[in-house]
Amino acid sequence: MIAPRLAAHMHIGAIRRLCEREGGFATILAKGDQTAGDIVIILRGRDQQLRLIRRAASWDGPPSWSNLDTQHIENEQELESATAKMRAVDQDLWLIELDVPQAERFIALLRDLV
Repeated sequence: MIAPRLAAHMHIGAIRRLCEREGGFATILAKGDQTAGDIVIILRGRDQQLRLIRRAASWDGPPSWSNLDTQHIENEQELESATAKMRAVDQDLWLIELDVPQAERFIALLRDLV
């Protein structure tokens, strides 16, 4: 039996509130499927280091967060190109950009949120 899970738009709302609670700012760049869309977070810390984090469903348990490779992204154009490719493959994908004071702390909180 498949356990019920929270809809994607509810996760987005929770992520935005968590970001704001931590003193950050959240912007939804692309809306995906309201119920089952995967989520990619573009996370910018105050150190301006860029991180991409993806929440994806798994077959045998709850969704999990994983870091995406950002070594090939050196500027805004490459970021836009990478996210456009992701959306081309998965049109149900949510893209949300977060600017947070402490990125590592936020990632730890995010993993608890699942």
